[in-house]
Amino acid sequence: MRDHLNSVSGAVEGAVVQARSVHGNVYISQPASISVVPRQLSPPPAGFVGRDAELALLDETPAEGGVVVLKGPGGVGKTALALAWLDHVQHRFPAGQLHGELALPTGEPVAPEDVLGQFLRALGVPAAQVPAGLAERTALYRSVTAGKALAVLLDDAVSAAQVRVLVPVSGVAVVTTRRALLGLLATGARVVPVGPLAVEAALTLLEARIGTARLAEEEEAARELVGFCGGLPIALCVVAARVAARPRRPLARLVAELADEHARLDRLSAEGDLSVRSTLDGAYDDLPEDLGRLYRALALHPGDGFGPEVVAAMLAVDVGTAQDGLDALVDASLAEEIEEGCYRLHDLVRVHAHGQALAQDSEDERAGVVRRIARWYLYAAHRANRVVMPAREIISSGPEPAEFAWPRALAQHNSALDWLEAHRATVLALGREALGRSWPRLALELADALQPLLKLHKHRADMFASIDLALRAADADGDAALRDRMRKRLARQHLARGEWEVAQAHAVDLLRGSQARGDRRGEAGALKTLGLVAVERGDLTDAVTSFRSTAEILRSLGRSRGEALALINLSEALVGLGHHGPAIEEASRARQLLTTLNRPDPYNVARAVAALGRAHLAAGEIGQARPLLEHALTAFADQGADHERARAHQLLAQLARRVGDEDQARRHDDLAQTLLATRAW
Repeated sequence: MRDHLNSVSGAVEGAVVQARSVHGNVYISQPASISVVPRQLSPPPAGFVGRDAELALLDETPAEGGVVVLKGPGGVGKTALALAWLDHVQHRFPAGQLHGELALPTGEPVAPEDVLGQFLRALGVPAAQVPAGLAERTALYRSVTAGKALAVLLDDAVSAAQVRVLVPVSGVAVVTTRRALLGLLATGARVVPVGPLAVEAALTLLEARIGTARLAEEEEAARELVGFCGGLPIALCVVAARVAARPRRPLARLVAELADEHARLDRLSAEGDLSVRSTLDGAYDDLPEDLGRLYRALALHPGDGFGPEVVAAMLAVDVGTAQDGLDALVDASLAEEIEEGCYRLHDLVRVHAHGQALAQDSEDERAGVVRRIARWYLYAAHRANRVVMPAREIISSGPEPAEFAWPRALAQHNSALDWLEAHRATVLALGREALGRSWPRLALELADALQPLLKLHKHRADMFASIDLALRAADADGDAALRDRMRKRLARQHLARGEWEVAQAHAVDLLRGSQARGDRRGEAGALKTLGLVAVERGDLTDAVTSFRSTAEILRSLGRSRGEALALINLSEALVGLGHHGPAIEEASRARQLLTTLNRPDPYNVARAVAALGRAHLAAGEIGQARPLLEHALTAFADQGADHERARAHQLLAQLARRVGDEDQARRHDDLAQTLLATRAW
């Protein structure tokens, strides 16, 4: 008798009987498959709010299904959104709901074959019949899910390849991730961005957790808590848990604790998976070294709205490399693109990045990054100012660095002015930082670089703050001439605030000092300030004397622009005295000087034209006044000078009343009021 070999080869599924010989019938009993519809999803979290727009996008998912990717930073509530929507539409998926976690708590990816095994068993495939390999499990999963209306939630996906084998043949797969997963998007997956909650929605979430009465009692403190949480549900939930754990403590105490930026992330972290710090640590740990360096450097940029050009300067790389880095951080949900070419870090991300910078970079390295940021903004502002107010003298201690790159916005007047407006707070913050780091000259130049914008838009508070900063910087730098120049500006800001006595004291002191030093230019500046003080006091005769003296000194020094500006003031004072002929002459002279400068000065030309129109109007010369005032109005609009536009409208209203056109007068008055209401002058 031949020997029998007890061996099995090939692909075998199901029960195997091993025997020397078999007689009669053989019956094999196997476990029957369990006919259970899987319902693996948790209920939506309590207090789910503020996602109407995202839910509307999810509702657009086709009935036949597909792949939807919910992309956003860790802790933003992607899983909560998925659970809420899938609960709302569960009737569309009678075959059941599956839930797979695709990342371990350490951030490492879960093997897709492990998730497939869980899914197959949940769909009724006996464990003994689940194949061992990924390819076989994928094939069986596709067979089992074909024709079934199934909903699959794939949480915290790490890669597109990981997700692709877990998508059912029929039904829908909802994927949550903080990564780009471009491979999924390339095959038709839809993306629904998930950002932080708006303030009111965040308050509603907090109210659901701590109670309406508690929120009503301490609403101001609650709003501050929401601000510190930055709209992140994970942070709000930690705050709510801390409030619940200490019900007798006022919310103000937690506000005080979170105000400490260095401790904020720890205060917003609890045990388990409710940890803002752990969430951000995981995202940061995934970054390669070069992106980690960029992440830390961005924390040193004050405020939002940075572009690839300043990033290139801060890291000493080319713009293309900087752009690639920013895009990679956006893909990792660690940065947000506000608009094309403009990025920001979420407040809590910035706090985390700053902590990493303190831990990993030396003080010299951090100082070098800050200095490069400050210098880039300084020279960017200089570029903008040459377009916005080209005739103005710029305070600069060195040439523009050749290695810096610039945004296109700096090339045109309106876009350059918009750029200055958008980065006003950043430039001022960098000036303060520079002074704090004992870089007084850089601080002074940054403060000075804001002056054209602040003049045009009449940001009184920032003007005062920038001049105060420049004055302290000039003191620290030991530059007496610049110190006097800043004191002159400060005096005029006191005057703008109605504090003419303070302004006069500064001006008198500056006049004495400049005369003692033989500083004729400084003397002219002090005299002009005294003239402005005299106007504020109502002493127009004294004002005329001061303005005439100012113009004469500047004429003798060959400073035509300064002379013209003094003549504008002189013309306005003469109108007030009823000396219309001389007022017209002085305004005409100012206009002539300004239009013949080597560098154009359209803003001040418009001021001279408006002064000339005002003088003609006061003289009753309507025919001459109207075209001048209308021309000035257009020029001020082109310059973005809303305050001066409003004054031109007021003069045109006066003109309309002179000719009996009350309707036109009211229209000009309304337009003036609208312009004046748009800014806090």
